[in-house]
This record gives sequence, structure tokens and C-alpha cells, in this order.
Amino acid sequence: MGGSKFSGNYTDRARRVVVLAQEESRWMMNDSYIGPEHLLLGLLHAEPDAVQTALGVWPEEVRVAIVRFASPGPPDTSEELPFTRGALDALKAAQRTAREHHCDHVGIKHLLFGVLSVHRDRLDRALDAAGVDRESAQTRVMAALTQG
Repeated sequence: MGGSKFSGNYTDRARRVVVLAQEESRWMMNDSYIGPEHLLLGLLHAEPDAVQTALGVWPEEVRVAIVRFASPGPPDTSEELPFTRGALDALKAAQRTAREHHCDHVGIKHLLFGVLSVHRDRLDRALDAAGVDRESAQTRVMAALTQG
């Protein structure tokens, strides 16, 4: 699942997001890596309602904004795609957020908060293009985490 750098105690739903991120990277974006924008695409695919609530925009608007920055070319067919520094930072932020909320597992909300915590060019441009207010989105996710 994205190489040996993906580790930790993730819920089945959060693990599914990472698998979907790899598929989105390879087949939709024609990329040879998993970045935070791919994790967000995985979240959009697996948990559109949670993402819509957090981001305050329709999931399709975010998807279109991310795909707009896709690279042309054939899909990468290697067995595993490496995580970028930004994706690893998002996963670490998700793990840290889970620990801070005394959770044994990294779940969807932790993962979404982690993605929103990193700033990378492609992700930032896509969120801006979709009209996402990142600070408000982080506040909504944190409120949801605090409420349980």
C-alpha cells in the first residue's frame, strides 16, 4: 500500500482511502507518486459527504479543480507508487491528530485534517480554485473530532 512508508494503525475506511489515492494517482491523474492531492481524491471517492461537510463545497468542484492540474501521459503501471513528502506529512499530521484526541486508530477525519494541514503547490491551487477556505475547513474537521 504505497510502500513501506505507510504504516500506523489506520481504520479500514482510512486504509481504503489510501488505496483509492493510489488508484486516483495512477489512473485519473497519470502520476507516478501519491501526493496529498491524491489523498484528498481518495477521501472524495470514499467519503464524499464528510468531505463536503468539512470543505464547504461540493465534492465534484474539488475533484474538477484537482484533475485540472493532472499531468498528461500514460499511467504508471509499477506495482507501488511512492508517497511524496507532502503525502507523508499529511499522514504524520493525521497520526498526530489521532494521538492528540486519544484515538487508537487514524480515521477519516484525522486523515482529512492531515491533508488540510499540508501546503503543497498542486493541492493549494486546487483548493483555491474550488473556493475552499482551508482555515474554516480545518476548524470544521477539528470540531467534528472534538464532538466524537
